[in-house]
Amino acid sequence: MREISLTNFEGDIANIREYIKHIHFVNEIEIYSRESSDSSLITFSKHLHAIGTSKKLFEYKSIIMSLYGILEKYINIWIQEHIDNLHVFYLKYEYFSNDFREEHFGLSIKLISKINEGKLSKYDHLKKEDILTKLNSCVNSVNYKLNAEAFAPFSGNLKHSKIVDAFKPLDIKIGVKLKENKGFRDYLVSKYGGNISNRGADLFSTIDDLVIRRNDIAHGMDIDSILNIVEFDDFMDFLERYGKAIFETISEKEIEHESLFLYEKIENIQGVYQQGSILCFEIQNHEINVGDFIIIKTSSDEFMKKEILEIQENKKSFDRLVINDKTNIGVKLNNGVTQNQTFYIKKNKQ
Repeated sequence: MREISLTNFEGDIANIREYIKHIHFVNEIEIYSRESSDSSLITFSKHLHAIGTSKKLFEYKSIIMSLYGILEKYINIWIQEHIDNLHVFYLKYEYFSNDFREEHFGLSIKLISKINEGKLSKYDHLKKEDILTKLNSCVNSVNYKLNAEAFAPFSGNLKHSKIVDAFKPLDIKIGVKLKENKGFRDYLVSKYGGNISNRGADLFSTIDDLVIRRNDIAHGMDIDSILNIVEFDDFMDFLERYGKAIFETISEKEIEHESLFLYEKIENIQGVYQQGSILCFEIQNHEINVGDFIIIKTSSDEFMKKEILEIQENKKSFDRLVINDKTNIGVKLNNGVTQNQTFYIKKNKQ
């Protein structure tokens, strides 16, 4: 996954925060202007006072629609980006599970149907012939191309349950993984209290509330409940943490794919030292460099990558080692390494 997409996601939310700050400043100026002797400020104050209700309603609608737009935009971006990345790990189409291949075929056919209907502008750039060409490429297995757009949700109204469904074809149990994500879990505990694992979809009611409010606006419903600008903080905080946890979950899934196809398990671990920063193991027929990565699978089946910061053999440091015979080496990985974890090293190029 590209970090720039997460940066852009956070930047879009930051822009809305700046817009809300702007609204606050304008409101403060209006209050100050009431006591001013400057005719332009008096006119400005009277104008804002006259449109106060409609102004608040417009601001409310703008913020809600923008926040929902960010949610839908980046769910689509991240799913498609993940699908586009899979060819790096699955060098042949036949390596995918039968379930994934069936999902890819079925969703591709559904996408062609949506293109034929011509009702959704987001598919205007797609041609059904290109979808079929990519499907046909999968027959050759090696030089295949996936229809990434087919995996993105076909319609809006992305409540949490619908987002969960969107990730099922990717073999990502997003509802479970979100509650296991450390940063998001800590946030949920601070918001709702403990026992997060046994809580249901109510944990994600903020997302559903955002979708409901967006739908009311989009369908021209009368708006009975307008949030004050300070009340949007909860929506933005939740959305930002929710989105970041989804991004990290997809990234972790890609690391898992790497461990299966591009890395191999280190079988003979000698030990973990210096408070979990040094991993020692036996290695044979390998080239290893500072800057390479070790993939770690934790006891709770989480995956992470740690960069090799230093390599030592017989207490001597090396930037690069080419090893033929069985050799014990140590690599510095910063911290967080424990003996009960499983470790993977990148396979040698054939």
